[in-house]
Amino acid sequence: MLKKLFFPLLAVFMLAGCATNSTTLNVSPVIKLPQQDPSLMGVTVSINGADQRSDKALAKVNRDGQLVTLTPSRDLRFLLQEVLEKQMGARGYMIGPNGAVDLQIVVNNLYSDVTQGNVRYSITTKADISIIATAKNGNKQVKNYRQTYSVEGAFNATNDKITNAVNATLGDVIDDMAQDTSIHEFIKQNAR
Repeated sequence: MLKKLFFPLLAVFMLAGCATNSTTLNVSPVIKLPQQDPSLMGVTVSINGADQRSDKALAKVNRDGQLVTLTPSRDLRFLLQEVLEKQMGARGYMIGPNGAVDLQIVVNNLYSDVTQGNVRYSITTKADISIIATAKNGNKQVKNYRQTYSVEGAFNATNDKITNAVNATLGDVIDDMAQDTSIHEFIKQNAR
């Protein structure tokens, strides 16, 4: 009887010892879309993304005396390019090459500063995203979107808690982008 219980229990502990914490954060913010503008009538914009961060990590966390680097599950430039394409499409723009206005969405900063002690943790996530609009007539506009999100809690800052902070911060930036009409107005003025 003891052997029947001992070996499965030993196997479970050995497998648990082999399991490692993931170093990937599942970045999937809520995407808010703006209202459609029926006056656009077939204006095409081209969109690309860039990641200007010198370090591609989203966070660095001290776990069991080791510094663990956490990275996103997706390339952020493609994620934000997809977001901008959805938002511009929702406004009524067509997306394609050789548009009347070229839009570039740039990740300047996205990082979670994580501190944790024996009983408390703190996560402060900062995002700095730019949209650069360049018209064929040479006019240019840069719009910056910045957000900071902070959360504190008991015990450890798990990957899920850090992921939630990153997604909340990016969600706030995306919401700001949806509500802001300055790039939309720039395109309307320079696409003719």
